Amino acid sequence: MFMKKWFHFLTIVWISMTLASCDKPGMPYPDGVLGDGDIEALVLNEGLINTNAGAISVIYKDSTVVVDAFQDVNHRPMGDVAQSITLINGKYFVAMNNSKKIEVVNPVTFKSEGTILYTQAGYPRQIVPISETEAVVSDLNRQLVRIRTVAPYGKPLEYISIPRWVEYLVVAENKVFGMTQGGLYVFDANNINKEYARVIKDIYNEEYTKTCRMLIDKDGIIWGLMHQKRSGVVTGVTLKGVDPKREKVVKSYTLPIGDSSSQTPGEIIGYINYNRTDIDPTGTWIYFNVKTRATEKNAKGEKEQQSVYRMNVTTGEFEHYYDLPGVGMMYGFAVSPEGDVYLCDCLDYTAQRGYIRHYLKDGRRASHKVGVYPGQVYFPGYQQ
Repeated sequence: MFMKKWFHFLTIVWISMTLASCDKPGMPYPDGVLGDGDIEALVLNEGLINTNAGAISVIYKDSTVVVDAFQDVNHRPMGDVAQSITLINGKYFVAMNNSKKIEVVNPVTFKSEGTILYTQAGYPRQIVPISETEAVVSDLNRQLVRIRTVAPYGKPLEYISIPRWVEYLVVAENKVFGMTQGGLYVFDANNINKEYARVIKDIYNEEYTKTCRMLIDKDGIIWGLMHQKRSGVVTGVTLKGVDPKREKVVKSYTLPIGDSSSQTPGEIIGYINYNRTDIDPTGTWIYFNVKTRATEKNAKGEKEQQSVYRMNVTTGEFEHYYDLPGVGMMYGFAVSPEGDVYLCDCLDYTAQRGYIRHYLKDGRRASHKVGVYPGQVYFPGYQQ
């Protein structure tokens, strides 16, 4: 009887090790999770809401994965709905939307170094530094929340009511810029107050472009993606550039959308719902996606695909960069400093773990199984 139980135990252990063979062991990390420069990317996984499954996955260059580095190191969940990760003052500040807190994480060991707990209603989203010691956090509750970015972190310093909900923020010329459906709001970083807010009304987001980050190029111009419309029909994808000093649009370039019935392979035939944007490390190329005509049918039986285009911020010229056949809705999008394309695939948007789809510049493809609802890819050592 004892031998049977022992054999059964060994079998379970062997099966468990086999199933987890693609993942690095969770503990210990004697030299830190990041090791010695062998990290390819970090992935922030939202996790299914109300399950405390927010996680940071670590993808190594040998294709192995640590699924939940924070849990492994701290022996507790990071929290519920991990919304964004931002490196500030040498620490990761992770906005935990449904937990109503900011988790401060050591970027080498992934140990928690502090927690900023909200003391009133709020749903933290994106974080940007506004000084050497402070940052502001966007929030679903039509507010900006001011926090400390040096220890002791404590509670939020201030909850600032604003006219509209803002998701993505950038800081330039000591001003905070936030895109809304009513225009681009501008606040003075040292006096964030809705009474003194300005609005640049000819640049704004919509339902299908609200997932696009604002980007700052090599010349300090702030870029936002919009749809060009004629009689309510989308006829092009437009990138507008704002001079933060003058607080006005100074550049505008449009990539036209062609005939949606065209059967010409490669023809731009539509826009992408919930598009994403990124910019290269030199601040020269802005990346985004469009719908193009494919040569082969996809899973729906349609000859359509997503394609990555990019725009040169100096010349305004558009360039076809990469085709993504078989890709449906993406939950996150990033282009690495080397020029590889990374997509976040949540599969059927349930509690199962998702994938990072890695499209290498040389045409090869790789997939990495990460946490639940992967939403952001972050490359250590580089942040726009």
